[in-house]
Amino acid sequence: MVRALPVIFGVTLIELLVVLALIAILAAVAVPLFSAQRLEWRLRAQAGQLISAIWVARSTALKTRRPVMLCPAHGKSCIGTYTAGFAVYGSAGELVRLFPPRPGVHVYGRSGGSEVSRPVSWGGDGLANRNLTFLFCTKGTDANWSVVLNRVGRPRLVRNWGICPG
Repeated sequence: MVRALPVIFGVTLIELLVVLALIAILAAVAVPLFSAQRLEWRLRAQAGQLISAIWVARSTALKTRRPVMLCPAHGKSCIGTYTAGFAVYGSAGELVRLFPPRPGVHVYGRSGGSEVSRPVSWGGDGLANRNLTFLFCTKGTDANWSVVLNRVGRPRLVRNWGICPG
């Protein structure tokens, strides 16, 4: 009985180079798209963090029946802009929770004219002291995310709701 030798299939050098060239072309096209997507995810993550801060502030005010404030945080003090991070403070000035900044993300008002620096406070009834829109922008992407806060104290997240500065 004669045994047949196994057939071994190979790849030529030309075929290998063609496949590598196609992979390089696809990577060159995809990398800029992923870079812009990563920047947009960073914006949305920071906007989501502000929504978390708003819910922490509102629920703390309702739970303690005392005023609570959300403001830009620089260390443990309530100064600066929301771009540098933000914090929730209780009625006695105690820090409830600190939210760090994300690099490259700027927080503006809806018109995009200046960075937001004014605090927002909630009374013991859970009502905010004002309406406000926080616009999250970064260089490298045209997209932006906004957190719209109404007087009732409830936030909502909206995509492309404002104009980022050029």
